Amino acid sequence: MLQVSEKALDHFEKRYRGIKSRILACEAEELPTCPVCGGIDTATVGVGIVGRAMHMSMATTKYFLIPNGPKPGEFYCNACKEFFDRVETE
Repeated sequence: MLQVSEKALDHFEKRYRGIKSRILACEAEELPTCPVCGGIDTATVGVGIVGRAMHMSMATTKYFLIPNGPKPGEFYCNACKEFFDRVETE
C-alpha cells in the first residue's frame, strides 16, 4: 500500500530520477500470499541501506528493506512478520 502523498513522490523523483515510476510499478505488482498465515499484505525483500532503497521502503509496504544479506526469503509478510520464498504449485 502506498504510504506517501503524490507531493512526496514528486520530491523523491527530484532526488532519485525514475524512483516514482519504480514505486508505482512496485505498487502494481501481484505478490504471492504468505504461506505461513495466508496474508495478502506481502512485500518484495530488498537488501542494502542506500538512499534510493530507503525511500522506496518508506513509500510502499510492498518493498521491505533489510540492512545486510543474504536475504532470509524473497518475500516478507507484513501481517505475521515472516520471510518466505515463492511456493511452486503443481
